[in-house]
Amino acid sequence: MTAMLTGRHPLDYGGHWYLDKNQPTFAQAFQRCGYNTGAIHSNPYVSARRNFDRGFDHFEEDVVAFEPDEGLEGAPEKLLRLVSRVSRILSRTPYTPAEKVNDDMLEFVDSAESPWFLWTQYMDVHGPYLGGDDFSYRNKFRAEWLWRKAAVRDPDSITGAEHEELRENYHREVEYLDDAIGDLLENLQDRGELEDTFVVLTADHGDEFYEHGRYGHGNLPYDELTHVPLIIRPPVTVDLPGGETVDEMVRCMDILPTILDAIGADVSAKHKERLAGESLLPLIKGQTRESEPIAITEKRVRGEDDLRIGFRTPRWKYLYDGTEDERLLFDLKNDAEEQTDVSSSHPEITEDFEDRLRERLDRIERTSANVETPDLETDAGVEERLKALGYQD
Repeated sequence: MTAMLTGRHPLDYGGHWYLDKNQPTFAQAFQRCGYNTGAIHSNPYVSARRNFDRGFDHFEEDVVAFEPDEGLEGAPEKLLRLVSRVSRILSRTPYTPAEKVNDDMLEFVDSAESPWFLWTQYMDVHGPYLGGDDFSYRNKFRAEWLWRKAAVRDPDSITGAEHEELRENYHREVEYLDDAIGDLLENLQDRGELEDTFVVLTADHGDEFYEHGRYGHGNLPYDELTHVPLIIRPPVTVDLPGGETVDEMVRCMDILPTILDAIGADVSAKHKERLAGESLLPLIKGQTRESEPIAITEKRVRGEDDLRIGFRTPRWKYLYDGTEDERLLFDLKNDAEEQTDVSSSHPEITEDFEDRLRERLDRIERTSANVETPDLETDAGVEERLKALGYQD
């Protein structure tokens, strides 16, 4: 979410669990251009307590059966998590359903002064998988129990029938959200708002179904988690081709510079300095790049200091797991499912990525005082292979 809302890498300038108070945001860029800005969403982590409300004229957080922050300003984080957990147990849904989010968004649109910028994050396609719009307590408790067994406690004990139940409920959630997004677009069309509006649809992650021994999205950044859709629908008033498919690799942090470029926004000097993404308008218009970017995925494990970082090119995926001090290399051309580590047979590629990892960690250390970065040592086996191939003395 930090990459989308700032146009930079998540661990620059403070990390991805909150926004640095001096970091310019998507909303501030639109606010600077005279837009009425709103955020109405159902992700409890994207909260005002973590500075995600900066730049929004209207910021509406997840409200299920009880608002965790209401009357608890300044309370310890552990207490807020406990209250949120109790609230989640009492509610029939773990997050605000899409219909309620849509109603609130349309209310904002109806009252907003034109032009407006509106951001949301739906949490309906997320564990625990409720299986669409079955919001009964019985279904909710079953979904919670199965999700905790699969994604938290013991993924190896999931039976074949339980695995299929998880996948089926996930697919039903996707269908449910697809209908809800369709309803939102139809309502915007009926209000005469859609023709002059950019619509951007993407996701912050996918979910894994035991492809690499786990469920959910707590694993290393394999493609099941990072290969997400990006759909940009321009207004009819903007001269951009429609119905085109761009096969090249793009990144979540490219969304902000793309839309700012499309509307000719006046971006602040600090925001220009910190933007790491690139406008995708040239690709949308059919132009080619001089070189492919490297997509970087990075996170700090919640409650720990360890980092997990991934580098991806069209052919290669390099993963660093700080919890195990493990590095993996996958040849996506010959191993699209990322099952075979080839770091020892491609030491020169591995060494190049390790140099990039060191550069990345150095930058994180320079820009984010609160993120602890490890001291890396080159894998001894890789060093020996490099020497044998003449890449090192």
